[in-house]
Amino acid sequence: MSAQATNTGSKLDGLKWLLAFASIAAGIWGFNFLSEESILIRTAVVLVSVIVAIAIAMATAKGQAFWKFAREARTELRKVIWPTSNETVRTTIMVIIMVILLGLFLALIDWLINSFLISPIIG
Repeated sequence: MSAQATNTGSKLDGLKWLLAFASIAAGIWGFNFLSEESILIRTAVVLVSVIVAIAIAMATAKGQAFWKFAREARTELRKVIWPTSNETVRTTIMVIIMVILLGLFLALIDWLINSFLISPIIG
């Protein structure tokens, strides 16, 4: 990943963010205003307003930096060597066995403390 010291945006970024939030607010208002309409139409109004808000937000410096980060993260994710299903099953079985053994060990410790320390004191 590349390192940038500062990411300066344009002077219009504040206005773009305001428009993005206004778009979402308009979608919510439209959802409530169209209460007599079908739920599909109302949902479409909200979805369109969210898509418009995302498009406006992606035009800002922070939106572009986020998009660059997402692309770089996707590139790094492709480099990961994922375990095979056989390795995953074996590891899961080992974890389950260790959890059971640890649970039995803690139950034994609890029983010993209860039987030899607490019960004689309480009576």
